[in-house]
Amino acid sequence: MTIKGVYFRLFVLIFILLMPHSFAEGGEDPLFLKAGVQTVNHKKVPDFRLEELNGKKVELKHFKGQVVFLNFWATWCGPCKEEMPSMEALYQRFKEKGFVFLAISVDYEGKKKVKEFIDKHRYTFPVLIDPKNFTLDLYGAKRIPTTILIDKKGRMVGKVIGPKDWNSPEIISVLNQLIEK
Repeated sequence: MTIKGVYFRLFVLIFILLMPHSFAEGGEDPLFLKAGVQTVNHKKVPDFRLEELNGKKVELKHFKGQVVFLNFWATWCGPCKEEMPSMEALYQRFKEKGFVFLAISVDYEGKKKVKEFIDKHRYTFPVLIDPKNFTLDLYGAKRIPTTILIDKKGRMVGKVIGPKDWNSPEIISVLNQLIEK
């Protein structure tokens, strides 16, 4: 075997080992790609228990069988605030369709500051409080906003890092696809 052949085989081996997991499983979902949603490996999501602004305890495991939109944000985050009006529109559009919307605030100052912000802007989507960033770490989110899409089987299927227009036709199509499956 020539030296070129050795290098070529080595290159192919390295490429296969470093190839993204979703690509190895058959590639990106074209609908997700068009919507700007990163396809992820369908791993089972970790459960958590957090408190809503109204004091009610919420556990993720209670939403199996429904599509879950999980968004990490904070009141001091400019890009987070940028996407919130479209998040409210998305919530209003899908709240009656087997769709669970959970916005997790990672504000260190806690519930009072978050409640003032939500009330001021008249957002109605459910907001959970996580001032110690427990869930942010649990889901491996390195920055905010980060949004995780979870399918009806409780598996992570999509991820968006950074702000997004959540009321775009492409996102609506992705969510309809997940809800209809």
